Amino acid sequence: MTTAPALHDPLLPIYRRGDLAMLIALALYAAASVPILLLMQRPGLSLGAELAWLVGLSLPGVIGFAALRGTLAGRLLLATSLSTLVMLHIQVSAGMIEFHFGVFVTLALLMTYLDWRPVVWSAALFAVHHVAFDRLQAAGWGLYCLSEPNFPVILLHAAYVIVQTGFEVVLILWLARQVRDNAEVAALADSLARGEHVVLDVAHLRATTPLAQRLKDVIGRIAGAVSGIRSAVQQIENAAGEIAGGTQDLSRRTEGAAASLQQTAASLQHLTDTVQHSANAARTANELAAQAADTTRRGGETVAQVVSTMGEIQASSQKIADIIGVIDGIAFQTNILALNAAVEAARAGEAGRGFAVVAGEVRALAQRSAQAAREIKTLIETSVAKVQAGSAQVQQAGQTMDDIVQAIQRVADTIGEITHTAREQSEGIGQVNAAMGQLDQSTQQNAALVEQSAAAAEALREQAQRLLQAVSVFQLGAAEAAAPMTRGPALGAPMRAQLPAR
Repeated sequence: MTTAPALHDPLLPIYRRGDLAMLIALALYAAASVPILLLMQRPGLSLGAELAWLVGLSLPGVIGFAALRGTLAGRLLLATSLSTLVMLHIQVSAGMIEFHFGVFVTLALLMTYLDWRPVVWSAALFAVHHVAFDRLQAAGWGLYCLSEPNFPVILLHAAYVIVQTGFEVVLILWLARQVRDNAEVAALADSLARGEHVVLDVAHLRATTPLAQRLKDVIGRIAGAVSGIRSAVQQIENAAGEIAGGTQDLSRRTEGAAASLQQTAASLQHLTDTVQHSANAARTANELAAQAADTTRRGGETVAQVVSTMGEIQASSQKIADIIGVIDGIAFQTNILALNAAVEAARAGEAGRGFAVVAGEVRALAQRSAQAAREIKTLIETSVAKVQAGSAQVQQAGQTMDDIVQAIQRVADTIGEITHTAREQSEGIGQVNAAMGQLDQSTQQNAALVEQSAAAAEALREQAQRLLQAVSVFQLGAAEAAAPMTRGPALGAPMRAQLPAR
């Protein structure tokens, strides 16, 4: 960006126009002097000499305009020529009071410069002229200020000149300040508006008046604010872009998480059904175990009854063995008696033959009875032994049945606990399933919100781009060159790094 040249004194064009106006006034003064010289020629001074004075007094002003236009020296030379021509008019008119109005007219014309120094210089010349010419007139030198020397009137004229000069100086200072204000403000405004851009680089422009200084300070603050806005908008645009990218990534991950949650919910529902089925199976097993325990308990009672019956059988077998022993004793005694009867029949001879036969039969019968009793006893003893063995086995079976009953009871209790635990697990998994359903719903809502956030971030980025385009009409000059438009820090990478992996 090129820098505009420094602003010159805004009063310089006024000074130059004032020089031209004063040159025209000088020409008018000189032109008016010719008839005055012709009509009011004083004795002792030729017309040629008066015209020479006219030319000589006008010459400094012409030189000032030609060689020193726009400078203080040129203004003072023009003021000197105008003032001396008024003095010439007063001198030629022999102090006519009407020509003293030229003093005030000249002071008023010099206000065109908006410079108090020519006015004060001209007033000083008039003051010196009035006092000096009045005193020289009183001394008889042939010079005129008034028609008659009158120093108090001269002082009165001087007072009016001082008052007018004072007012003119105040007015000139105020007008010059206004002109400088307007010129510097206009220069600032012209510098701001350059084509399609608003150039806020006004550091090179001159600002000496309070208004221009305040405006320049405000423009500087606006430049700083625009620079801050531009930087902030760039950061917002970059952040919005990164947020949009991160949000899109998050949206994809959220959709993946939602799909995973749906699969997890389906698996959890299947697990819930399986656990419910296991709970039902455990409940059925518990019922079957209870039934088995009851059946085993009844079997134990039956075995106990069998043990009791076997004991009774053993007792009965013992009694039978005792009876068989009695029978064996009787058979033995019968055999002894039959033997004795046979002996007695042998002694009786032929008479006892029949008795001997009977005794022999009885003896044979007794022997067979004894043999049968012994065999029965042997069988009874074998049966008793087997009954005892069976009773022992039945008792052992009864003890085993008791153990089985206790084991089945423990199994039933364990299955009952398993059933209770399975029921609690089923309820817990049901709650987890419900929570997973809510989580799935929340994830779906989050996915929708993420999509909305992505849309909002994209809209924010577009708005930031439009705002950046809007503030691009402001050119900041050196500040802009020192701080070029750069991308802000990347925000998306840290954001994506903090997002959970799919």
